[in-house]
Amino acid sequence: MKIAKIFGLCCLAAVGCTGFTSCNEDIVEEQYQHYVGFKAPLDTEGNSVGVTTIYVPYTRHDENDKPLYEAEGISHYDLPVIVAGSTNIENALTVHIAPSDTLPILNMERFSASRKDIWYNDMSQFASYDPTVTVAGGTSKALLRIKFDFRNIDLADKYVLPLTIAETPDCGYQRNPLKNFATAMLRVLPYTMFSGTYNTQMKSHIINTSVADEEGAALNSIMTYCVGDDKVFFYAGSFNEDSQDRKKFKVFAQFIPYEQGGNRGTVVLSSENPDMHLQQVGTATYTILEVDDEVETYVMRRTVIINDLNYTFTDYVTAPGSSIDYQVSGTMTLERKFNTQMPEEDQIN
Repeated sequence: MKIAKIFGLCCLAAVGCTGFTSCNEDIVEEQYQHYVGFKAPLDTEGNSVGVTTIYVPYTRHDENDKPLYEAEGISHYDLPVIVAGSTNIENALTVHIAPSDTLPILNMERFSASRKDIWYNDMSQFASYDPTVTVAGGTSKALLRIKFDFRNIDLADKYVLPLTIAETPDCGYQRNPLKNFATAMLRVLPYTMFSGTYNTQMKSHIINTSVADEEGAALNSIMTYCVGDDKVFFYAGSFNEDSQDRKKFKVFAQFIPYEQGGNRGTVVLSSENPDMHLQQVGTATYTILEVDDEVETYVMRRTVIINDLNYTFTDYVTAPGSSIDYQVSGTMTLERKFNTQMPEEDQIN
């Protein structure tokens, strides 16, 4: 009985070893094509469906907090280039990158033909990158460094950088057959500490009418766009990024610290359009608060508070043939929560 039992166990072990070896051989052999594409998942909700929104620091700094490149307003983003498959490639692969011609198609599908002012613009003139990137042998990923020059960009317009994997008969690879992998439609948004969506306790009052406007219109949130490391713009009153005349009502806000590197200072408003008659009333101040979470010690909360923001302007476009004067005043607050163990730019929204 003992001999028979031992013999049976040996047979069972032999079968198990055979099965284990067979499984290993299956893993060694490639199960999928080594298709080449980008890691740029498309947005699936909000106003940016069909593109990939990425947040890039307005100025890329080094470890000493100095501009990494020659001036403020120059930055970069590393776009992953992926070789799909269950195994790494054996030999180095040179992948060719080219501009994509699909942006006009995207605009026609997403927006009205009569509202070309809100179409995505091609960002190629503000971006530069090498036409090839090398995926090293024994790996499955490389990073395409894209350098951006934001110094002359007007963020009142929307920008997309359209890229595609170029394929030729002798390139040695196949581009991914899925279009959302073979093409990257990067909706690039530069950011600073002061840019983003502020929650507000702002109200807009009409001031050139005989009708009482004591309540005023509430402005619950205001989006600001960076112009420099310490300067942003937003739209006056109830104008926003979907308003056809938004460019005529840009209000610039310059953050001036009381002392170098300080977290408190004043906010000075200005406009490039004399027809809107922008006037700042009183003195606006800002405070930056950075507080570590008491429970999650790796979490830091940064809050930018603008107090006593008060200005007047003239809306001369909404009612043709007449103008309306407004006074806008209140407080704006921008709060962000960061995991200090992760790159900041991966958490901006």
